[in-house]
Amino acid sequence: MQLGIRADGGLLWNGAAVEMKELESHFSAAALQQPQPELHIRADRAVRYERVALVMSAAAKAGLVRIGFVTDPSAKN
Repeated sequence: MQLGIRADGGLLWNGAAVEMKELESHFSAAALQQPQPELHIRADRAVRYERVALVMSAAAKAGLVRIGFVTDPSAKN
């Protein structure tokens, strides 16, 4: 599963725009799958950390335990 967080805070679930309320239902459904899939978060480098923390908290509340970050090692600092 892929979750994108744009610089403006917009959310993308597997490439499709979603609102936070919809995202929570996606998290809950994914948490019930066996084996549980890993959530890959790809956040724009300009996104506020608060937004990333809010999304991670929602994922954990839904029962997701496998959460990872996708980074671009070629991105310049």
